[in-house]
Amino acid sequence: MKKLQRLMAVVLSAGLLLTACGGGAQTPAQGGGSQAAEAASGSAGGEAAPAQEGEIVINFPCIWVGTDSKAAYMAKLVEEFNAENAGSIRVEIEEQTDYQAYRDKIRTTITTGDAPDLCILDTTFDIRAYAESGKFMDLTPYLNDGWGADFTDGALDAWSVDGNTFILPFESAIFPLVYNKEILAEAGWDHFPATYDEFFEMAEDVKAAGYNVMGQMAGDNAWSSMLWYSLIVEAIGGKDVYANGLEDPAFVEAAEVLKRMYDYTFDGAVSATASDVNGHFIGRDTAVYLNGPWWIANLYKEDNAVDGELLADVCDVASNPTYAGGKGTSDGLVTTVQGFLAAAKQDDPAKEAAVVKFLQYISDPERVSEWALDSGAMFFIKYTPSPDTNDISKKFTELANNAGYTVLHVNGAFPTAFSTEFPAAVSALVLDQVDAQGFVDQLQTAIDNAQ
Repeated sequence: MKKLQRLMAVVLSAGLLLTACGGGAQTPAQGGGSQAAEAASGSAGGEAAPAQEGEIVINFPCIWVGTDSKAAYMAKLVEEFNAENAGSIRVEIEEQTDYQAYRDKIRTTITTGDAPDLCILDTTFDIRAYAESGKFMDLTPYLNDGWGADFTDGALDAWSVDGNTFILPFESAIFPLVYNKEILAEAGWDHFPATYDEFFEMAEDVKAAGYNVMGQMAGDNAWSSMLWYSLIVEAIGGKDVYANGLEDPAFVEAAEVLKRMYDYTFDGAVSATASDVNGHFIGRDTAVYLNGPWWIANLYKEDNAVDGELLADVCDVASNPTYAGGKGTSDGLVTTVQGFLAAAKQDDPAKEAAVVKFLQYISDPERVSEWALDSGAMFFIKYTPSPDTNDISKKFTELANNAGYTVLHVNGAFPTAFSTEFPAAVSALVLDQVDAQGFVDQLQTAIDNAQ
């Protein structure tokens, strides 16, 4: 009963993770996504084609349609899968183009009835409650039979329930550091710092050379500062830092480091927004930039070039520095889940096999490599980037493939009340209205009050 109550409660939640700073969840597709998906599903005009005798039909209410960057290739995958399995299996895409309407539909469908054959979830859902609901397929036997080797190390562990996987983390975002090599060179650095002690040595040199070290912002959703805080928390607390919630001392120590970073950002960062952070890095007066893979395209835009030199030409990618005495390692990676795949529990073994076949089809590393190139998205699949992939994206993928473990950014690891309170807490910290412990206490109080 408690599981159902939890599921009903999340129907009322209104978190909107996918519209975080730097890029919306939907970006222009590379042509014909909506129409192609409609043709692939065999449901032009919204009417599904009748099933042939013996044909298994998989219903897939899907948000990766319309203007979503993954739409065109999603349609291609469905079309090709249906053609290869004509007469035996057919995937029908039920197009949903509005994220919040889609979330509401999925929540209502699951809480009042059965789960769809397939659906996409994000972290505005209570993923653990959904996994524990008994309505989703246990994919563990299939993953243990070799399929699991296609997923990046540790990706499945964070979302398993008692060692079983009911919800697949699929579309990912990672948060390595992008830095301007020319600024570092001017400050006397020919490499990116490997430790935070070294990072602050570099910060002094970069500041002395007349540049900002990194962008911080406490305005809007404080996205940049939230990501920096996440990286520091991971470096100090390691892969299990969230096990005891905000009681882990790493959160207080990380707050002290975050406050120190505000000595090396641009003026007015307490009230700054994403456009300020982005503008300073594009303007080449800031050495280090932190955001998700959706922002990489901006490094290659001609509008951001200087004398014909793309911003990407002077940039490189680095992993999170390690912290003296910290539990984090150089191959630890801060990430978040942009999209999970979930499949309804099936009574018919043949339909279960058909659903798994489609999931394995779309998560095949070679197809995912093409999907990543087509959309700019990243996935929790070990894939070799296409030769046509730009260099910065290749380096992001290499870091993801070689990660020893992953941890969520703090907004993804804590209830929505945390992310709502975070900007005010950062402002209070930087303006000396609270100390590091008070910063953490402010966040914990917000979580407690929301329960």
